[in-house]
Amino acid sequence: MTTSSNQEEVESLVNNLSRNAYKMYRLSGTQKFELPKQEVIIAQVFQAVAKAKRRFTVRAWGLVDTTLEDVFIKVARGTEAFNVLS
Repeated sequence: MTTSSNQEEVESLVNNLSRNAYKMYRLSGTQKFELPKQEVIIAQVFQAVAKAKRRFTVRAWGLVDTTLEDVFIKVARGTEAFNVLS
């Protein structure tokens, strides 16, 4: 989600959708989160974003399913961390 400000409100919005939300990054007004699919209903995400749009300016937002590339990168990073520790 990209906003001009309200970074903390976006975090709060996401944390209300799932306690297990993970912030992947925050850069220049854009924040990317990972939400556990089994904990979140897509309709709730759309409702939360609609509510946020009434409170502040949302410049862009998106919802995507995990790609095979995302999984590969996550596994590779885990292996990288494992190799550094051993």
